[in-house]
Amino acid sequence: MKLTNLIWVLALAGSVAACNSGSPLTNVRPPLTGTGGSDGGSMIEPGCDPPLPVGTGACTTPDNIAVYEELVYIDEGGVAYTCNEATSAIGSDCIFGKENSVPPLAGCGAEAGAVIGCFPNCDNATIQVAADCVAQCVQDATAEVSPPGLSDECVACTGATVACGSANCTPFCSGDTNAPACIECRCANDCIQSFDTCSGLPPTTTCG
Repeated sequence: MKLTNLIWVLALAGSVAACNSGSPLTNVRPPLTGTGGSDGGSMIEPGCDPPLPVGTGACTTPDNIAVYEELVYIDEGGVAYTCNEATSAIGSDCIFGKENSVPPLAGCGAEAGAVIGCFPNCDNATIQVAADCVAQCVQDATAEVSPPGLSDECVACTGATVACGSANCTPFCSGDTNAPACIECRCANDCIQSFDTCSGLPPTTTCG
């Protein structure tokens, strides 16, 4: 099984991320453009529409919502994401890293490779190392864009869902993370529902 086919399995998450090519001292953001969404490459404005619900989970504290409001992430294909959609895209791209994304992501290639090499008989420690790496990558990216970045409690939700998917759903999610069997596995193992409850973020996938 190819290494690149399992990117989602370790990412699973829906939490965290973003970008800012402004000055690290002033945090002044120049106009950002991308090819994603309906604007066809026009200026990308940060913000959450509709607003995120306050106080429903670890990621929806007032401080974390302020971070989400400033998040913009542009992947290597030029697609731009904002708010919690940015965190989801960053979580996925943190697995093996993206040198040409904005911001660039160092990634967790060695840790991901270790899980791929031992699946389906990985010990908990190997899975947790990979999950912690992805969570830290996400936290670092959000801190770069919108200091101080998402809280430890929020990115812990990301780590937990990464670990859940890595341990249970690799055969179903390799190749197509939106495949019905992949979603069914994530739902059956409570990966999606647990992340939604932990984070308090609006669900991006609904389990039947």
